[in-house]
Amino acid sequence: MRISVRLDEPAWRLAGQKNIDVHLEGETRTVADVIGELTTRFAGLGAELRGQTGDFIPYSLFLNDQTVRWREIDDTRVQDGDRLRVILPLAGG
Repeated sequence: MRISVRLDEPAWRLAGQKNIDVHLEGETRTVADVIGELTTRFAGLGAELRGQTGDFIPYSLFLNDQTVRWREIDDTRVQDGDRLRVILPLAGG
């Protein structure tokens, strides 16, 4: 299956591209599998997403425009043609 991933600032700089197609084998795959493939392909991306302590930092995930919480990535299934967006929301004031 093919999942289209869009990385926003600053994560895309570690991958060198904003739009990435991730190909996964098998019928039952999750957002965690997509993130795992990304962090395997782009070594610095794993540290960015997990922060210095190994915990996930506040990147937001959207699967087909629906919010996915980090604690749900192991249970959130993906399907061929899905779109995953990884963004770092910024608060200003």
